Amino acid sequence: MSGPLNGVRVVELGAYTTGPLTARYLSNLGAEVIKVEPLKGEAVRGFAYKVSGISYIFHVHNVNKKGVALDTMDEQGKAVLLDIVATADVLIENFAFGSMAKWGFGYEAVREINPGLIYCSLSGFGHTGPDRDLRAFDTVIQGMAGVMSQTGTSDGPPTKIGVSSADNMGSAAGVMAVAAALNHKRRTGRGQHINLSMHDIQGWLTSESWGLLDTETPPGRDGNHHFALAPQNLYETTDGMVVIEVETQRQLDALAEMLSIDRLAIGDAKAQETELDRRLSGWTRGRATMDALDLCRRHGVPAGKVQSMADVAENPFTWERGMLAELEHPVSGKLKLLGSPFKSSRSPGVLEVPAPVLGQHSEEVLRDLLGYDDDKIAQLAEEGVIGGGSD
Repeated sequence: MSGPLNGVRVVELGAYTTGPLTARYLSNLGAEVIKVEPLKGEAVRGFAYKVSGISYIFHVHNVNKKGVALDTMDEQGKAVLLDIVATADVLIENFAFGSMAKWGFGYEAVREINPGLIYCSLSGFGHTGPDRDLRAFDTVIQGMAGVMSQTGTSDGPPTKIGVSSADNMGSAAGVMAVAAALNHKRRTGRGQHINLSMHDIQGWLTSESWGLLDTETPPGRDGNHHFALAPQNLYETTDGMVVIEVETQRQLDALAEMLSIDRLAIGDAKAQETELDRRLSGWTRGRATMDALDLCRRHGVPAGKVQSMADVAENPFTWERGMLAELEHPVSGKLKLLGSPFKSSRSPGVLEVPAPVLGQHSEEVLRDLLGYDDDKIAQLAEEGVIGGGSD
């Protein structure tokens, strides 16, 4: 299956989430991705929940990729990697600032062999500024970017978002930046260095709060409420919970009609939030979830069921949209994995092969892409420069 990035070759030198997931998204758009790992494998292979000894999240982040296991601390291994990078349109790395340069693969060094390369660096704090040397993972970024300060209840401590928002938003931004750079290269023939900071990108989650900094009500934590609009909250039903969010005067009028209460102006609703919550809670507690949702939708009040992950996985919508798909892995067997989020009339999204077994494509890439002969490949394997074939 082809996609809009068919013919684009990406080399990924990444670990954990941001780099690998950026490359995975590009593969969903049709790019060929060569994932280069150390001989012992990327650290995430052994992370958290495993299926037959391989991390489930590794499977999610690495579908569609060709896997090369390579000792890049060895001079021969470095030469092999340079040969691979010389064929690439895009290089993605998400190591700490300075790591690639110390390794001998910084942008200035690599552009000497591939001037048109798009070199995408994804790091916690970017390659400029006073914090660039700090190490960071998702929770650290959430704390430092102000996201935690706005998450949780007013009488509780700052709280992380339950998902890896900094990692995932960083990956999405990486895809946008690479796509823009590819278009620039198409027009000019020039490559470039993309310098993305997870901290910068995470800051956009707090964008609507920056305007409050100079006011008497600075941004803070208020549970599931909105800082200016009401009602917005979770409400218990007889068999679960619904979430209701009112944003406009029309929606607030519809809510008033549904609850048989007097209308009020949207600008006054926040001051009446406690009473609105009380009336809505009483209304939902006497109804089943689907009955409450049906009435909300008939009146034009935005509402939804608060679903568990099991609910989402069992929802026909999830499967009809291709949010989940099944792939057969040679070690882990049949896996339910997240599908491609990219869908268009010409490309439904590429999801063809599972994550590679460690070094699964080492010989294939060296032979078919680089033109190494069998003797050269055998020598590199015998000397422990390349690996492959098993986890």
